[in-house]
Amino acid sequence: MSRIKVRHYRIVMPGGDNRPEKPIRAVMIGDLHNRIFGEANNQLVEIIQKQYPDVVFSVGDLTVSRANEETNLDVGVSLLKRLACDCPVYCVNGNHEFRAKIFPEDYRGVYQKLVGELQKGGIVLLENTRAQIEINGVRLMVHGLEIPMKYYKRFSGDFMTAEEIRALIGEPEEDCYNILLAHNPVFFESYALWGADLTLSGHLHGGLVRLPFIGGVVSPQVKLFPKYAQGMFEKYRRKMVVTAGLGSHSFALRINNPPEVVVLELT
Repeated sequence: MSRIKVRHYRIVMPGGDNRPEKPIRAVMIGDLHNRIFGEANNQLVEIIQKQYPDVVFSVGDLTVSRANEETNLDVGVSLLKRLACDCPVYCVNGNHEFRAKIFPEDYRGVYQKLVGELQKGGIVLLENTRAQIEINGVRLMVHGLEIPMKYYKRFSGDFMTAEEIRALIGEPEEDCYNILLAHNPVFFESYALWGADLTLSGHLHGGLVRLPFIGGVVSPQVKLFPKYAQGMFEKYRRKMVVTAGLGSHSFALRINNPPEVVVLELT
């Protein structure tokens, strides 16, 4: 059974009136890809519950989707439903869910089933939409960005701009702490320029193989030494946290790169 790493980050929110009465605890998970930890994912659920989160964010790729094949939704949906019994759960599509959405015939209509199951579980799926939540006296605006498929292609050099993000999801909310769920971390500069106080991402699987003093070696787009493979980053006084994720798919490889759950303390 794989040992799950629990990684903690402390994030100091800006001053002003919109500050938490006590620290907000958020758990972020990503890139489950149908991975199971213990019977019925009990090991993973127990680890998350022991963090006593006020909110859970899932940053995409719960499943593995391939054209003209059956897609297993049970593992990821069951996990989020169990977590939603204890606290609010917000999620965004990764590239695996998004391509099932835009090519429904190729993926046998599985996306509509996913949406229906998430709704039944009280899980909020953000599809280029936003949701306001209040935790410990502070207002958070959570935005979910659906990144066009061209930005996931292997060997692609396309760059997503802040203007394109604005066209998809509008402006960030004034007088709120804006959290952006964006599956692919590569475009952090644009997320920061758009106005995300905190961006939460995954997708790069920690770089598959991690080397001391170097970090991740290769991205799913087959790019060497990805800059944002895992960790906390800052640009223009805005932050991004990237999870190395929990599972894998085509490149089923994780060396010096344990599956992880991220705990954020907003204070």
